[in-house]
Amino acid sequence: MTARFATACALLCLFGASAARADGVDLKGFHGKVKAELTDLGHLSELNGKYRLRVTEVTMDPGGFMHAHHHLGPGLRCVQSGEMKYDIAGKSTIYKAGDCFTETGAVTHESSVVGSAPVVLLNFELLPDSIPEGKGSIIPAPAEGEHHHEHQ
Repeated sequence: MTARFATACALLCLFGASAARADGVDLKGFHGKVKAELTDLGHLSELNGKYRLRVTEVTMDPGGFMHAHHHLGPGLRCVQSGEMKYDIAGKSTIYKAGDCFTETGAVTHESSVVGSAPVVLLNFELLPDSIPEGKGSIIPAPAEGEHHHEHQ
């Protein structure tokens, strides 16, 4: 395989209509950047070495979506700009700039961009400390009747 062909294949995978991450979640147009992590939980020292707090800035491109998934821990989500549709437990909600909402992480949900503007979202999460560095908090939705209790 030539280098040019390999590069073309990589670009098609990266910019195709939709892409499945290595962890199996179907998504398009999502970009995350960890802004801060806290592993020393101060007065909650019994949680040190077990959990960490993480803030991730997520940018969702116009037309972006993330199909059925869970998270490795609970979190607070705050929309900084744009509008997103959030589907959970059979209910759809539109969140706009300034809106915040919560997730347990254990319930299957989906999100997508509404309109033509990108969405910027701040994710504040409590995560297992054992999560490998650079590993995201998103995991595929479990099969019917199955529950995720640890990260993959």
